[in-house]
This record gives sequence, structure tokens and C-alpha cells, in this order.
Amino acid sequence: MPTPEGISPISAFSPPLRLHSGATLKEAGHAKLKEMATELEATFLSMLLKEMRETLDPDSGGLFPGDTGDVYGGLFDLYLGRHLAQSGGVGMAAALMRQLQPPPPATTTTTTNRTHALAPRSVPPPTSAPGGNASA
Repeated sequence: MPTPEGISPISAFSPPLRLHSGATLKEAGHAKLKEMATELEATFLSMLLKEMRETLDPDSGGLFPGDTGDVYGGLFDLYLGRHLAQSGGVGMAAALMRQLQPPPPATTTTTTNRTHALAPRSVPPPTSAPGGNASA
């Protein structure tokens, strides 16, 4: 079937995350999640750098004097934000990873002859009063 002009065929899309021998889907999903969290942190840091750079005094020429179209400044923000995120960033990607990862599977243990950790426990009455007098 012919494709309309300007629309790429499905095969032109980027291939899915390739799995290495011995890799599982869980590992592939974890790698993709880490990549997306780092990319979000890079975007955030780039925007933060842009806003910080725009506070410089324009009369003094700013960070890049003569850059009237803000091309150098925009590229600076983009690449510095990426570099910061890939170098560990400010912890935003790590926090996102902790929040977005599925919880570990619950382990099942037999509860025979055990009491549940959250079950109310019966507390035996005290054998003697604090003053040493057992009878009141």
C-alpha cells in the first residue's frame, strides 16, 4: 500500500530497545525508565539554566555578547543541562526512578504458629504494682 507524501512508513520508526542475551523485559523497562527520567531531568535543568541566564544584565552583553538571536545561549543551556543530568544531576532522575518503579513482589510466608505483625497482641497483666504492693 503506498504511503502518503510526508508520512514515513512504520519501518522508519526507531527500533524498540534491543535486548542483550540474558536480558529480561524487566531489565529493558528499567533501562528505558532510567533514560526517560534522565531526559526529564536534563530538560528541567536546561530550562532552569535558561531562566537563570536571562536574569543577566542585557546592557553588559549577557553571557554571550553579540548573540542577538539567543542561539549560543540556547545551545549552551541544552548541552549543559544534558551534561549535568548525565553526570548525576540534582537527584531528580533518581527520585523519579524510585517513584515510578513498580513495587517489589510481595513475598508469601507461611503464618503457621506465627502471629501476624500487625495483629493486636494480648498483653499479660502486671504481676506486681510499681510500688511493690501487689494488691490494691
